[in-house]
Amino acid sequence: MTTTIRIGIIGAGMAGQAHAFGYRNAMMAGDLGDVDVQLHTIADPNLGLAQSVAKRYGFANAVADIDAFLANPEIDAVSVALPNHLHAQILPKVIASGKHLFAEKPIGRTREEAAWLAGLAEASSAVTGVGFSFRRLPGLAALAQAVQGGAIGQVHTVRAWYNADYAADPAGALSWRYSQELSGGGALLDIGAHAIDAAQFVVGPVTRVLNSTLRTVITERPKPAAGAIGHGAATTEERGPVTNDDVALLTVEFDGGAVGQITLSRISSGIPNSLGVEAFGSEGHALFDSISAGEFHLFQNGVATSATNGPRRIFTGPEHPYFNDVAAMPGAGVGTGYAEAFVAEIQEFLRCVRDGSPMDTDFNTAVKMMRVVGAALDSAASNAVIDINTHQQA
Repeated sequence: MTTTIRIGIIGAGMAGQAHAFGYRNAMMAGDLGDVDVQLHTIADPNLGLAQSVAKRYGFANAVADIDAFLANPEIDAVSVALPNHLHAQILPKVIASGKHLFAEKPIGRTREEAAWLAGLAEASSAVTGVGFSFRRLPGLAALAQAVQGGAIGQVHTVRAWYNADYAADPAGALSWRYSQELSGGGALLDIGAHAIDAAQFVVGPVTRVLNSTLRTVITERPKPAAGAIGHGAATTEERGPVTNDDVALLTVEFDGGAVGQITLSRISSGIPNSLGVEAFGSEGHALFDSISAGEFHLFQNGVATSATNGPRRIFTGPEHPYFNDVAAMPGAGVGTGYAEAFVAEIQEFLRCVRDGSPMDTDFNTAVKMMRVVGAALDSAASNAVIDINTHQQA
């Protein structure tokens, strides 16, 4: 029996387009042959943008009225990819509509806002998931499997990072990303959400933030021109203050006792987009860097003689998670990248909608990440160790 899922997307910016790309290519997965994915509507207050995105990715309709979009009974499942401050306005409406929901991270600007939204999602019978896309890269997913399977023994030290250069130019427009009120965090949340989640995905939950340093390097920027979007938005002569962090440095403790450092920068000139996790254990270490997304590195004590012993560079292939569903050719070494991660996360969302099963990256996954962000903000303000679960000084 064929399951028809009619798709709508709210938000036609960069993230919304990535979701559209995922839906457009979702049928690469062989096990979704019984699903009829119909690309129905792109919704965005900027109707011209919605129309251009709908045309580019093959959606049948484009609208500007989001309330009318949600009232449309022809739409079964909705992706939401909006600026952070709009999620608290729109996500409750989507949940109330009864439509299946896949939300871009983060679901809230604070741990309290995220917990409130997670409570709404838990009360819904629809599938509700969050897009932690890096988890779906075959290399990172394979590394997580190896670490959790004991390949490097008991983990004692962790290093995670996300370096990007989208904010390195001081002439870049003062978008919502540079407002603490609108975003909930600078590098700490915008890109830190992915690095924190990746570290927890590989190693396990963070239990304490031992230290947190947040630094704003570029303190003011030109305001964007009306209607401008994206990192390269047109600007005006007027300037305004940056009220969140360009750089965040966290020292954390994981459940099980491992300690780690999470370094985040949106002004890393020359490194456009690099997320990585490195874990050291009693029997070896493992490394993944999204710049080389189609591979990961693994060292295991005693695998080879001392003369030839060293980390192995492993190219992802059909034996690794997600690979067969997203790779253009089903052979090891053909390479996968960030685009394929969006395809894989949408495929998983569609499977859950078809089967009526929960996503592994549900709203509670986002809450766990937001607790670390909240603790990091508290630690930076108080210069104290913060317990993740109690939000109190440890």
